[in-house]
Amino acid sequence: MTTPGRGTPQRRQPASSGAVARKQRTFGPPDMFVWAPVLTLFLAAGIVGTIGQSIGFAAAFVGVAVIMLVADMWFNR
Repeated sequence: MTTPGRGTPQRRQPASSGAVARKQRTFGPPDMFVWAPVLTLFLAAGIVGTIGQSIGFAAAFVGVAVIMLVADMWFNR
């Protein structure tokens, strides 16, 4: 009892399609739900930077917002 294809020493080569050969992107599109906290942090940075006169806290808020946006884009790849 032989099974066809078992005795052949050659291996099948995978078909090279566009989807298989395409490299995965590093970043994907951001979700629309990430924009609410990001824009809130940008607004807080603007308020703290102008009214509070604290450029350090404003830069920290902007940094956190950018990290959140980049992390969301990386998770959506």
